Amino acid sequence: MRTLCNVMAALAVAGLICSGCGSKDETAQAPDQPKAPKRTIDESVTAAITFLKANQNEDGSFGKERPGVGITALALYGVATSRHVKDPDVQQMIDKAVGYMLPYQREDGSINNDVKMLAMYRTSLSIMVLNAIDAEKYKDAIERAQEYLKSSQFSEALGNLTPKDWAYGGWRYSREVEGAPDPDLSNVQFVITALKESGLSEDDPAFERAITFLQRCQNRTESNDMPTSANDGGAFYAPRKSKAGTVTLPDGTEDYKSYGSMTYALLKSYLFCGLPADDARVQAAYKWITENYSVDENPGVGQEGLFYYYLGMARALTALGEDTIKTPDGRVHNWREELSAKIISIQKDDGSWTNPSDRWMEGDPALVCGYAVTVLNHCDPQ
Repeated sequence: MRTLCNVMAALAVAGLICSGCGSKDETAQAPDQPKAPKRTIDESVTAAITFLKANQNEDGSFGKERPGVGITALALYGVATSRHVKDPDVQQMIDKAVGYMLPYQREDGSINNDVKMLAMYRTSLSIMVLNAIDAEKYKDAIERAQEYLKSSQFSEALGNLTPKDWAYGGWRYSREVEGAPDPDLSNVQFVITALKESGLSEDDPAFERAITFLQRCQNRTESNDMPTSANDGGAFYAPRKSKAGTVTLPDGTEDYKSYGSMTYALLKSYLFCGLPADDARVQAAYKWITENYSVDENPGVGQEGLFYYYLGMARALTALGEDTIKTPDGRVHNWREELSAKIISIQKDDGSWTNPSDRWMEGDPALVCGYAVTVLNHCDPQ
């Protein structure tokens, strides 16, 4: 399924993250004959859902060490956007999970099991999954959560900010956290996805303000009004931070390095905020992607946040409407085939996935199943 739907946690840092293709099938094959994947996309999704059903916590939540609304919503979203959503056993699992999540909706509209942590991620993911399951049934909860997100954006209404402030148009982990504004592109992309998928108009001022922030996370001097000389079109975590590090210039100033997951986050967010595919900012991000295309790593940070990167890749390229990517060496890549083959090749026999580079909670199989199943839904030719 190619429809989108947008969220982390540490989910927060998520801010709220594939390599070669083919499996390690032991069946003897001719040297020049490609190895067949060990599962089809549908078989892989079925195995993952079976794993999730067997590992749902008694209270309906998902998560191994840190269960909560965020991981539960993320795991559920992949299921809710799959072709298996109407299976009776799957519906029972969904109902149980929603029964866990909804009591955590607070008076301010947020949906969060910890008021001082990850409210943007958790609320965004909750909107996305409730909208995917039954937008009409959960209309009231979705609208209240939407209002929480909109009212939490850094703008004139939230303090004395103006468009000249670096944080303008962004979102942070939680409105309740004290301290100076510190929004980031990871939180922003999940909020934008949730608002877009739940029907907020592209003309809404929240999207216009968000574009101001997005531009400041892109290495493009023509549109980024923050001090920078980098101009590769890629993106980084926040106007003052990159998880890929910095480059110190001869004059002592620093440029922030672009990397994969944030560049896909930027591309998708631009499109969801209403920019057309031929917009120069969109095209600059896409150029970086063609020059750094990979299903083996998260370009710029290696294996860290790998499944988060896959999620951003699938959503962004689906939104852009591109079926193939041509890299500078002249090769044309069918990204859906390559990405799905990679993900299937690293799926465990029990249907789960984990990332050995356990940063940003990708050692939790429920979290990673949520990422992987959603990506496979985008790759599914149904």
